[in-house]
Amino acid sequence: MAVPGTRSVPGAAFCRYRWNACLILTRHNTLLFLLNHRLISAQDLVEHALIVRSHTQRNRGFSVTWHNGQGYYVKQHQPDAGPWESHSSVVNEARILQALQRGGSSPTPIPALRLFDAQRQALVMDWQPDAVPCADLAIVDGQIDPTVAAMLGTALAGLHAYLASAGHTDSHGQAFSNDPPWVLQFHRLHPLAGEDQSWAQARLVALIGQQEDILPALAALAANWPIGQLIHGDMKWQNCLMRAATDGATNCVFIDWEMAALGDPLWDLAGLAQSWLKTWLDGVPVDAVDSQQDLASRGAASFAPFQQALSALWQAYLAERPGVSRTHFVALCGARLIQTLYEENDGEINLLPAHLMLLQLARNLLLQPEEGATYLLEPHGRPSRSHPPLVDAPRRSVRKPALR
Repeated sequence: MAVPGTRSVPGAAFCRYRWNACLILTRHNTLLFLLNHRLISAQDLVEHALIVRSHTQRNRGFSVTWHNGQGYYVKQHQPDAGPWESHSSVVNEARILQALQRGGSSPTPIPALRLFDAQRQALVMDWQPDAVPCADLAIVDGQIDPTVAAMLGTALAGLHAYLASAGHTDSHGQAFSNDPPWVLQFHRLHPLAGEDQSWAQARLVALIGQQEDILPALAALAANWPIGQLIHGDMKWQNCLMRAATDGATNCVFIDWEMAALGDPLWDLAGLAQSWLKTWLDGVPVDAVDSQQDLASRGAASFAPFQQALSALWQAYLAERPGVSRTHFVALCGARLIQTLYEENDGEINLLPAHLMLLQLARNLLLQPEEGATYLLEPHGRPSRSHPPLVDAPRRSVRKPALR
């Protein structure tokens, strides 16, 4: 019996599908796509019950696996509306992966690209058997594991060392994008509301515009955006897989390279840090009548294990790449949290009290990075104050939105 959300297709029946109907990939025709590209054979279809699972999110995604766990991951561009873009995120991912395996193979932390169909904007990568999402290991039974943070910091530093030698162009000599992350150009969203914004996103844009200091701080990061090397661009727990190696060590595999571009390696590290920070705040009970003092005290009570993980992440990265700026890193953490907050409110109507607390944290990290670095990154550090200087700061508190 097939697992819910999957399709097990016997070869004889499957081969009755017609290839000329396979422009848009689905669970029903992904096997035929692989068959026509000779990544699987008719014998595979006849002798094995291949399992096709849908993983569609921003783009279409399907895993095709054998009983032993080996297989492929197939991704296809899924436009929001209208015709396909010629420079979609899937096309960018294919360019990146092709460039990174110019020598004929991919380094361990990067998935191997097996095929890119430019006409259908679809790519095929090796499936990652026995790989566990980082989110499943970073917090187990409610307990934070700082060793996972340290492993990620070391692995990311190693990845950046490799990417530093990857050059600035793809395999056809075309330059990679060097645009800053969109959130650093947040002023483009204010004061106009886009037709694809939710009500909550429009309220967030208006609220950020009212603060007077967030937009200039983001613009300053954009103005000084480095373009010296390739970075992943969308680093977070969901895009990190971990698995045990044969020598007893743990390997990290970084997936989803759609946003990769030339940029600041600390942006990737900030992406990982925001996963811990957001998880921390998501676990803090918030009520609309709470004062900021109440929220700060409540947040401090649960922050210690998250601080240990963030410190472990930073110290492990710093050990491999000494000399990077901790205040710049913390400011980028603030910007990355704003991006997360905006994306989380896609399709939402109202900003919740928890969203305002997350924005307060992001703002304080962005504007007070030295104070934030002391609290977040000092090994075994505990501030002298009774609560973190991250969610209180009444003299700089986020004003509630005036929009109704």
